[in-house]
Amino acid sequence: MGETVIVKRIRFALIALVALYLIGPTLVVIWLSFSKDEVLRFPPHLFSWRWYEEFLFDERWNDAVLRSLLVGSLATLFATLIGSVAAFGIARTRLPGKQIVEIFAIAPLVVPPIILATGGYSLYSNLNMIGSNIGLAIMHTVLGVPYVYLIVSSALTRNDPSIELAALSLGANRWRTIRDVTVPANLPAIITGALFAFLISFDEVVVTVFLSGSMTPTLPVRVFSSLSLAVSPVVAAVSTAQIIIALILMSLLGQLQRWQRRWSEVTPAL
Repeated sequence: MGETVIVKRIRFALIALVALYLIGPTLVVIWLSFSKDEVLRFPPHLFSWRWYEEFLFDERWNDAVLRSLLVGSLATLFATLIGSVAAFGIARTRLPGKQIVEIFAIAPLVVPPIILATGGYSLYSNLNMIGSNIGLAIMHTVLGVPYVYLIVSSALTRNDPSIELAALSLGANRWRTIRDVTVPANLPAIITGALFAFLISFDEVVVTVFLSGSMTPTLPVRVFSSLSLAVSPVVAAVSTAQIIIALILMSLLGQLQRWQRRWSEVTPAL
């Protein structure tokens, strides 16, 4: 019994050390964001909100946030539509060569971003699209499609296709079945994929550096530039805001997973 207690305490201590190792840098960044010093210095000497005020009221940071939100929203819309349609086409139809389509759908997961960035820069230079929001959103869509496709495909394999067949047998056409049965049954997965696509776009740096041009940078590029040129504590405030956004989205993902489980339990009864 004594050995069991000792093992449990050792296990708890190891888990605590790993958690501290993983969360420690994040806690340091949050602490530094409340510093009053002109440079990053740990531990901070005085408490202040000045760097949050600079982030909120500086026009350059606001423009970067707005561009990130615009590009992220467009990329999320495109990636959700393309990834969901591709997942449904492969899971529910006898599409010739669908294995090839699946490979193309998940290829951006294994292709290094620098390759996509250089290839996209060459293509966009010829099309005069360097710096355009729509061009940047299209490239971010390429990065987000695999996540939407994999999440929606997983949901489609879990849901019983006989429900869709029942709707067809009762007189509904294919489009009405998709609208009234397939989409509602997989809506939590679709929203989850959309959130992942938004996070990928909102946090992308490498591709954005190549394609954003001389216009207003996105928020991650602005942070990267600030760290490269001058390490200002405002970067810690921006990073803390991004951490809060990530935590909010993670909580939404948890709610969506519970929603998906409840739906899967109710669907057979329907």
